[in-house]
Amino acid sequence: MNNPRGMMRFVMIPVLLFLAMNGISQTVPTGITEAFVKGDARQLAEYFHDNLEMKILKDEYVTSKNQASRIMQDFFKKNQPLSFQLEYEGTEKDTRYGLGTLVTRKGSFSVNLYFLDGSKKKIIYSMSIEKI
Repeated sequence: MNNPRGMMRFVMIPVLLFLAMNGISQTVPTGITEAFVKGDARQLAEYFHDNLEMKILKDEYVTSKNQASRIMQDFFKKNQPLSFQLEYEGTEKDTRYGLGTLVTRKGSFSVNLYFLDGSKKKIIYSMSIEKI
């Protein structure tokens, strides 16, 4: 290729595709989606803030990370997950969020997650799960 612009396009397109496919702008970490799919409260709790707000069905909590883990363990025990699909993730003003659908043996649930940027990873500071 003798055309420098053509060469630049040839190099830039694969680089941009690689960055897009590898979640450079990803809001919801893969570990969170995996935790919902497996019903793994411990793995999910790795992403909890030390204190977080939760709304699980009709119950509302402002709770510690440890208590939130027990709440989610109980939820997963009662509602064994079959799948989790992240429907949307984004940023509005200073808030990062993810919205998904959890399908369980007892029905489907809407999951809303709100994040802070931690020093090494995204941290959930608020979460709601509602029956669809």
